[in-house]
Amino acid sequence: MKDLPENPTILALDTSTNLCSIAVISGDNVIEVQRDLPKAHNQHILTMIEETLGGRSLDTVDLIACGVGPGSFTGIRVAVGVAQGLGWSLEIPVLPVCSLASQAQSVPHTVGSYVLSVLDAKIGQVYWAWLEMTATGLIELQGPSVSLPSEVTGPGGEPIQEIEFAVTVLGDGSDLLLKAHQNLRVANVVADARPRPSQIGLALIDNVDTSQLLEAFQLEPRYVQKEIGWKKLSEQGKQS
Repeated sequence: MKDLPENPTILALDTSTNLCSIAVISGDNVIEVQRDLPKAHNQHILTMIEETLGGRSLDTVDLIACGVGPGSFTGIRVAVGVAQGLGWSLEIPVLPVCSLASQAQSVPHTVGSYVLSVLDAKIGQVYWAWLEMTATGLIELQGPSVSLPSEVTGPGGEPIQEIEFAVTVLGDGSDLLLKAHQNLRVANVVADARPRPSQIGLALIDNVDTSQLLEAFQLEPRYVQKEIGWKKLSEQGKQS
């Protein structure tokens, strides 16, 4: 695996929701393409990567940041599979990114804000994670988890009705969450928030945590549900 240069060019991708989202970040230059392509990410993602590269070769990419979920099972597989394949062939590191945290990054927050990032799991449940905006950026307080909307708890595991501070709720699971918790103090609701790869890349460009970097074969989805199986690239094709 190659070492990162001082100013890496980052390819960031997320297909955990209905949006197929790709961005290339190189210094101050950001190119992002997002298209509403439910159940068709695999048909368009490579073309969209080529589009965001803007005529540059894939060899100019130094790091791949990949949304690993939770979210759509098939969507997550697309992003992880592409990141694995490109990372392996280019011999560059990959960085797994929680899609719920990426979704939270897509909306500006003031320091001290509490954020509940929620995705509709399409099975009467929601994926959710608590984050807090600090002076150095968003930090994860709890999650990601999956549960019935009524079973979502506070950032410390306390019953959500005991929360005394106002909360920013965002993502396509917002309505389900708020219907189940009508007494929740709400500062803002951004139901159309989705993961933004460009924000992932911009957050990383000056502060890459190298301890979180993986080799391509180590990347795997973050499904949350433990019964869902996945084989890494190095394991595919092997008989169990």
